[in-house]
Amino acid sequence: MNKSFFLNLGSILFSIGIFLLVSAPILGSISLFFSTLLGTLTNKQKFLNDNWNKSFLICGTFILLSSMKHILFGQDSYKDSLDPILSLIGTFNWLPFFWIFWGCQYYLNSRIKRKKTAILLVSGTFPLLVSGFGQYFFNWTGPLNTLNGLIIWYQRPIQEHGLTGPFNNQNYAGAWLSLVWPFCIALIIQKPKNIYHRIFSLIFLISIVIAAFLTNSRNAWASIFGSIPLVLGLGSLLWFLPIIFIISLIFSITIFQPLSGSFQDLFRDIIPDKFWLEFAGEGIGIRKLTRLDIFISALNISSIDPLFGIGAGAFPILFELQQNIWRGHPHNIILELAISYGYPVTIFLSSTIILLLILSAKIIFNKKSLNTEVIYFEKAWWTSIFIFCVTQLFDVQYFDARISIIAWILLCGLKLMIDEANLEAPSFIEV
Repeated sequence: MNKSFFLNLGSILFSIGIFLLVSAPILGSISLFFSTLLGTLTNKQKFLNDNWNKSFLICGTFILLSSMKHILFGQDSYKDSLDPILSLIGTFNWLPFFWIFWGCQYYLNSRIKRKKTAILLVSGTFPLLVSGFGQYFFNWTGPLNTLNGLIIWYQRPIQEHGLTGPFNNQNYAGAWLSLVWPFCIALIIQKPKNIYHRIFSLIFLISIVIAAFLTNSRNAWASIFGSIPLVLGLGSLLWFLPIIFIISLIFSITIFQPLSGSFQDLFRDIIPDKFWLEFAGEGIGIRKLTRLDIFISALNISSIDPLFGIGAGAFPILFELQQNIWRGHPHNIILELAISYGYPVTIFLSSTIILLLILSAKIIFNKKSLNTEVIYFEKAWWTSIFIFCVTQLFDVQYFDARISIIAWILLCGLKLMIDEANLEAPSFIEV
């Protein structure tokens, strides 16, 4: 068996992994692990010949050093409260994905391959829609499991929560739908010749929008609207901005207290409570703690040890000690990373990802780019990961493995777009 065989096998496993990731995360992750392993072993380019790899290697080294510091020396002020082992466990939220960024490049090293991956990602979302609508409209509850617990779907009663589907939180479901949504737009734009394909693409697009709104996730709502002009271009603003203005006006009338009265009550009767109440509250929790309060507290916690951080999982413990209320994370991925492993790695990793987004955007949104179907998928690819990165500044869904895997695969695709544009793409074995 030669390398071509292993690359073909890796491509099959990669496709299976992408398709199964949301509905059967264990099987999907296993498939992606072996495809990444095969992609790594058959990659002809030396790891350190790539500057992006060097950057992520430096980040990984910082994370490991911080983790070792937490285990060996701890944090004197909170030694009895923090578990240093969590820092080591927390490295798995980062280090494996630096490897995925490297090992998956063969499967994404052309526009056609990236388009295929995008379509698989959209297709694999179908079980989420079925289970989510069943949960929301027909009270399908769970968790449901099969294969002796290998596959578990969390189907929670809706009650005050939104649609979750196979996720255990509506915000995670909203994040996944937001990642997929730009590709649904691209599918519609490509105008498939088969009438059945057109109808299916349109139904799928509408279903994604409905499901995203039923999650009650404000991040998902903002992502749905924010993605449209990025994929369609500035020309779409002519009809897009008036729609946004009308929706904003309606919600403003519904939630602002100075407008209370019969007129406001009329709008509140029309719009379901679950939607406008997401914006009406001045804070969260019994103490009405605002998101800004959480950010400020997280910033103060991160200053305890700005060089190495104080350990993964430290924020909810210290926040509860200081505020007497529990919050699982600081609702900001940068502050989360700074608290866990310090500001050097936070700045270096953030700068690398921002540079990836900027350089790839210059290529994708270049006016000289051909206005082809594939270009729209490239725009959708960039939009998907860009919107996701922005939303992580206000809430954190990154730590769901399914979402972080897709995020790093999308980042890998951006890197390859830059390589292709610079005619410096890695040299792979041809199949």
